[in-house]
Order: sequence, then C-alpha cells, then structure tokens
Amino acid sequence: MRFQPGEINIVCSDIGTSLHFYRDILGFEAEQDEWGFTHLRAGAFQYVLLPTAEETPPVQPYGVIPQLSMGLYVTDLAEAAAYFKEHGVSFAEDLEEGGEMFVIRDPDGLPWEVTV
Repeated sequence: MRFQPGEINIVCSDIGTSLHFYRDILGFEAEQDEWGFTHLRAGAFQYVLLPTAEETPPVQPYGVIPQLSMGLYVTDLAEAAAYFKEHGVSFAEDLEEGGEMFVIRDPDGLPWEVTV
C-alpha cells in the first residue's frame, strides 16, 4: 500500500480574515464549494479553509512545540518581508541580516516559513 499526500486542511476561526490572508495577501486562488468550505490552490498545492475552530490557541514561539509548518518560496527575502509588513502580517521570526528565512503567521497563528 502506498500513501499520497492530498489537500491540506487549514482549520480557521474566521473565514473572512483567513480568506483575506490566503487569497488577497498570498495570492492563492480561491473557490467556495457547496458545503461552504473554501478551496485554495497555489501552484500544485491544494488547501481547504475549514471555518470550524471555536477558539485560537495561544501563540508559542516558532519551533518550540510540535506543529506543522508550511513553506513559501520567494525570489527576494527583503522584498517579501517589506510586503508582509506593509500588509500587517504577523511575524513569528524576523528576517535577520544575511538570513535565509523568516516566519510569518496566518490570522490564527499558523506558521509559514518564507525562504528563497
């Protein structure tokens, strides 16, 4: 038996703020289905926003607790950091001088590593 990854579910507390982050800031393509879930597509990856979370857990420093972390590739880290700051995105870990990555958080605190 072989297993293959499928779509990634992002359980969120507020569909509006999550949709703004993923569609309007990250540029993922969004389409709502008949059950009210929003399917997102970014390249070959598929995600589903599931607005079923009743609360947001306390945010922990990045890498301290077990969690799934997703990645975003960019061509210019400094430009990407400026873009996210301009759009009010929360940073879990800032880009350091000469650094190779930084970490942002979605509206519910889920981390995204941004790297080249």
